[in-house]
Amino acid sequence: MESFDVLVVGAGPSGSTAAYRLASQGASVLLADKARFPRDKPCGGGLTMRAVRQLPFSVEPVVEDRTTSVRLGLDFRARFERATEQPLVLMTQRSRLDAFLVEQAAGAGADFRDGVRVDDLALLEGGVEARVSGDKVAAKWLVCADGVNGTTTRSIGLDDGRTYGVALEANVPYGVVSEEEYRGRLFLELANVPGGYGWVFPKGDHINVGVGGWEREGPRMRDHLSRFCREYGIPESSLENVRGYRLPLLHARARLSKGRAALLGDAAGLVDPLS
Repeated sequence: MESFDVLVVGAGPSGSTAAYRLASQGASVLLADKARFPRDKPCGGGLTMRAVRQLPFSVEPVVEDRTTSVRLGLDFRARFERATEQPLVLMTQRSRLDAFLVEQAAGAGADFRDGVRVDDLALLEGGVEARVSGDKVAAKWLVCADGVNGTTTRSIGLDDGRTYGVALEANVPYGVVSEEEYRGRLFLELANVPGGYGWVFPKGDHINVGVGGWEREGPRMRDHLSRFCREYGIPESSLENVRGYRLPLLHARARLSKGRAALLGDAAGLVDPLS
């Protein structure tokens, strides 16, 4: 049986960053993810500068745009725009960002294994045991960071206290829409979806457009996206990679730790209802 100080399940931003911090301080870390990297994930891919300041390293190699202007709208009626000299949000693509974060964790000494399943989790008095692609491993601590649809929270009895939002997003290449209009600008349309908003995020060769709101809006989310495109003059026929996803929101009563296990990121429901 292999032994580690920490088993981190899930190599998204929270899992990879935790693995990096732990490994760089001398802990032996196993970072495991069921997907093969690089892998994509539905997400707008915007990093607020507050989030960027929390990172222990620069993400400059995967930044595709820097928004210095934000245009806010209210249900397609009133709009205003503000600009600043300093970036407000750094724009990335999750396939590139997540692979980059994993590389930093592995470079700090974490044992990264992708394309593996973590099963048979058992919390013990002195740590945790599990099977990673059939091989038995033990760790003193467990970090559950396997996302909104992960199984670790349920395995250890910490899947209570969640409510959900939903979002639907797509990409539109420059050329179909004006790069000059969208480059360096963040668009947010508030109150056009019950409990949510719509957005346009500029990327390297395309824009990311999407809408999000309460979970009950799921059956109407395509209609919300269609209206958003019409109001912004985006040809709906040009939408590529249309996909939806759930957004976990934390209840005040929810627990984020149990014994020697802790939850991080979407597995913990740590989505900010606004941003």
